[in-house]
Order: sequence, then structure tokens, then C-alpha cells
Amino acid sequence: MMGGVEQQLARLVQAQKFEERLVVLRRRAEGLPVELSGRSAQVSALAAEADQAEGERKIALTRAQDLENDVRQREARIAKLEKQALESRDPSSLRVAQHEAAELRSHNATAQDQALTLLDQAEQLQRKRDEMRQRLAAAREDLARFGEMVEADAAGLAAEIAALASKRDAALAEVDAGVRDHFHALAKRNPGRVVAPLKGDSCGGCGTRLTPNDAVRVRSKSAASRCPSCVRLLVSQEIWAAAEETSAGA
Repeated sequence: MMGGVEQQLARLVQAQKFEERLVVLRRRAEGLPVELSGRSAQVSALAAEADQAEGERKIALTRAQDLENDVRQREARIAKLEKQALESRDPSSLRVAQHEAAELRSHNATAQDQALTLLDQAEQLQRKRDEMRQRLAAAREDLARFGEMVEADAAGLAAEIAALASKRDAALAEVDAGVRDHFHALAKRNPGRVVAPLKGDSCGGCGTRLTPNDAVRVRSKSAASRCPSCVRLLVSQEIWAAAEETSAGA
């Protein structure tokens, strides 16, 4: 490694701390469009519900109108039958006309009840439609405000991510190229899990126990060692603690 080994190991820990914060910020940035999409879906659902209520209202009104038309046609037929009955001198024809008129009146009574029920349904659906449209208007306003907030937050997060990435890269610039490449490669596979402290004789990341020689090598601070299991870069507990203190004060 270039320069002071201990200093470079400390830079690795600092880069790790920046990387951890970058993971959090990236997740927040990635979550913003997801949340915006979810709210947009809620607005779409409200719009669909309002449209459905309006569609059902129109259907109810159309059916009621059709029933009223049928009633008028039957009333015209009843009037004709009554006229025929008054003019008829045949008892059999009179009974037939009276029977048909009675059936038509029964159909009309049923149809009128159905039409009234449909009109009541249409009125209820209109109230539901109006309520849904009011909620939809409010939801659209909220969505617009949230979209503006998301845009502002996304810009702020992007700036913060860029600044942290710059600090991480500045810390890694002081590290041997091979170790730096390993850091970046591991960060892509396991974001935020690149460097770990030695805890006893074990990797502080995955808990794998190192051989005595490997543990001594880490404690000696003479080189950047890797965990044989998770391949994290390992540093001594002293370097880790000192770098954490420095990062906390930054």
C-alpha cells in the first residue's frame, strides 16, 4: 500500500462510513418515486370510483326511463282495451279485454315500483359521485403538492449523495489501487458492507473466525486483509474506533 498503512486503513473505515450513509440516502431517493407512484395510484382509484358511480347512475336512469316508456305504452293499450270493452256487446270479448287490462295494470304497478327504486339508486349514486369528485379534487391537489416536495427532496438528496460520494472517493484516493478496486467491487455486491473491524479473532461483519496468523496480521496493521468468508476488508478494533470517532465529529 502507498504511504502510511495505518492511515490508509483509517481511510478505508472513513470510506465505509460514507458508504453506509450513501446506502441510506440512495434508498430514500429510490423510495420517493415509489411513494409518488403509490399516491398517484390512489388518485386514479378515486377517479375510477367516481366514474363508476356516474356510470351506474346513468344506467339506473336509463333503465328507469325504459320502464316509464313501457308503462306509457301499456297505459295506451289499457285505454284502448277499456274503449273496446265499452263498445263491445260480446261478453266473451269483454272478459278478455278486462283480463288483459288487469294484467297490464299489474305489470305497470311492478314497473313503477322498479322505476322508483332505480331513481332512488340514481340519487344515491349521484351523492356518492359528488362526494368522490370532491375527494378526488382534494387528492389531486395533495398529489401536486407532494410531487413538488418529491422534486425538491430528490434534488436535495442528489446533491447530498454527490457530496458524500466525493468524500468517499477522496478517502479512497489515498488507498492502494488494488484495495480501492476491491472496495468498489464489494460495494456493488453488498452496499454498505465493505469494511469491518476484527472482533477478537473473528470478522466483525459475518462472524467468521480467522486463523491465528490472519488475526495477527490484521492487528499488526501492516496490510489490508480480507475475511476468508465474506471478503470484507478487515481492520483492527483500534483503527475502527479511531476512524468512527473522526467520522462522528465530521
